[in-house]
Amino acid sequence: MQPAYILFDLDETLYPASSELLKEVGRRMTEYVSEFLKVDPEKALSLRRELTGKYGTTLKGLLVEYDLAAADEYLEYCHPTEVDKYLSRDPELAQVLTALAMPKSILTNSPLEHAERVLDYLQVRNCFEHIFDIRFNNLSGKPDPEIYRKTLSTLKRDPEEVLFIDDRLAYLLPFQLLGGHVLLVSANGTDEAQSYRVPVIGDIKELPDFLDRMAAAG
Repeated sequence: MQPAYILFDLDETLYPASSELLKEVGRRMTEYVSEFLKVDPEKALSLRRELTGKYGTTLKGLLVEYDLAAADEYLEYCHPTEVDKYLSRDPELAQVLTALAMPKSILTNSPLEHAERVLDYLQVRNCFEHIFDIRFNNLSGKPDPEIYRKTLSTLKRDPEEVLFIDDRLAYLLPFQLLGGHVLLVSANGTDEAQSYRVPVIGDIKELPDFLDRMAAAG
């Protein structure tokens, strides 16, 4: 079945991974963990990697293992308001997304306010029907399969109807296991993606050509 709906990740999917925004978010997360747990930055970074590997996000790990009671404070601290300092606007992005006939939504581990700031800056907010953010998913994030089920249920779509696009292979594989279509955005491509039969494009603006090839292949 050809997809009839597209779910997009936000950060480093709609804009290049070479941008500084997510690097700044990561720096702030490490800083927050360092202050919250009273450890040095190197240890905080190590803990962040451990928690992300185990729970999908640093936030979920802090909630489960360290009884973080200030999730909103964490999200506000870690996501800069001046996204224009870290991003470059690409007029072609809006043209590509607007030209896609299929309905589209965002599925992100970021909070709604961050997603809206990014989409507004990139001038593509009106291209998307919904933003499914970390709070929509009860502070649980990708790759938890339950958030994919909840998102699909809200959209009233079967997995086979939906193409999910992300820059992280680990976030795509659970959706693929549900029976959904997946696409990795990676400037370098990955051998691992090929082993899982996950197609790859180098930039989100290549999406129309990918969809044309997909339709031609039946």
